[in-house]
Amino acid sequence: MTVALPPALTQLVERLLNTGRYADEGEVVREALRVLEHQEFDESPALEAAILEGVRSPHVPYDVAVLDRIRQNARLQA
Repeated sequence: MTVALPPALTQLVERLLNTGRYADEGEVVREALRVLEHQEFDESPALEAAILEGVRSPHVPYDVAVLDRIRQNARLQA
């Protein structure tokens, strides 16, 4: 597979290589894809906290105040 990167991303790859953390460009791309996969397919702690709160709570009609409280609780647990 061949990938063309815009100049800004090419510079980013070069800066990351210069840190010594990565052996080559492929390693940088593999790490970036692992991070992307994690973001795309793993639930965030905030989302998980909101789901658990909903499962454990008695039924309450959702309004702005309830959603604000859930968001605040999720931020505190993240």
